[in-house]
Amino acid sequence: FFSTAASLGANMYEDDGRYDDPEDGDGSFDDRIATTGLHGFSGRPYVPPASSADGSGPSFGDNMESHFVVPRRLRDKPYELIEAANDWHYAMMNDLPRNEFYRSALRQLITPESFVLEIGAGSGLLSIIAASLGARRVVAIEANMHLANVARQIIHANGYGDRIHIINKMSTDVSPEELAQYGGRPTLLLSEILGTLLLGESALHYVADARRRLLGPGGAVVPPRGAQFATLVESFDIASITSVKSWEGISLDYFNSLQDTTSMVFTKQYGFRFSSAAYTELAPRTPVLAIDFSADEVGVWGGESRTTLRATRAGTVHAVMASWEVYAGEADALCMATHPDATLGNFPRDMQWGQGLQLIEDTSVDGAKPVPFVVQEGELLTLVTRYSVDGVTLQFELLRGASSEE
Repeated sequence: FFSTAASLGANMYEDDGRYDDPEDGDGSFDDRIATTGLHGFSGRPYVPPASSADGSGPSFGDNMESHFVVPRRLRDKPYELIEAANDWHYAMMNDLPRNEFYRSALRQLITPESFVLEIGAGSGLLSIIAASLGARRVVAIEANMHLANVARQIIHANGYGDRIHIINKMSTDVSPEELAQYGGRPTLLLSEILGTLLLGESALHYVADARRRLLGPGGAVVPPRGAQFATLVESFDIASITSVKSWEGISLDYFNSLQDTTSMVFTKQYGFRFSSAAYTELAPRTPVLAIDFSADEVGVWGGESRTTLRATRAGTVHAVMASWEVYAGEADALCMATHPDATLGNFPRDMQWGQGLQLIEDTSVDGAKPVPFVVQEGELLTLVTRYSVDGVTLQFELLRGASSEE
């Protein structure tokens, strides 16, 4: 539900009223970030749309022209909430392999003594799965008041009202004392706050905070690990919607001087499923960031990383595709992924996550127009991955030759 990657960088966190003053000393999450000095981190986390921490925005009814018919059930709901629910929530809940991934992961961990804490509960589906597997207590934290009410209705309709409790707050504003009334410290921390990019919804910010402050000693985290991947791709389908050459002898090439090879753009923005486009991988898919949600702290991504790749065939690198995997179970036997080959038969997953794409040019050649990056089979290349301060987005650059840092 993001617009462009450019909107996810530092500019997204200008003072717009959605964030607490990190220096006012009121004990808020922003103050904790500002004072912990974690890896020199200075960015702020993504705040979900229409959350209690997101300030007041227009209602869905107020956002429509007065002569348009708006059902009464929608009129008072935040516009951003209705937009998000219809953009990706339905697709998320209907991603059946996603639901099965979580059920399988939880089945291996839950006992009759389990106290499960879910952050970012949404509809309450994952909390219901946890309760159905026998957890004695589940607390589901959901920041949006309207969504929390919807989750309560779903939980009661399924007969779990006595075992699942909703807290309508940002997880960063929930205290250990608040959870203690439900029976001690949680033994399992559950979340699904993943974006098109692995950390696109600041998953590590919120998981690390809840893990440190709220989870009991030795508690489990689901999912415990994940990895961001990058793949060099040649795709004339992509080129046909991101560049131009000529028509009927009329040269249009100079229009390419406006081509954006800087921003990460999501396939949903382009309006297509990557798995439906013709493309060729020019080098093996490679991990560029590994995250241990059960141990890592905010800032683990650092400033940049360099990875040496060898082209497996000749061609033009039109883009770098970003996709991810998360793991659970013994020896990470369970895997959920957003690679095109993993979403080929899963339309909902492409509609809620899809993949990220950054167009590529040969930055060693400076000019008025981008120069295509043509590679030869067997050529050594360096993929530079630069992370935004907050870790929410990233940028790729492709260089010739092996990295001297490896």
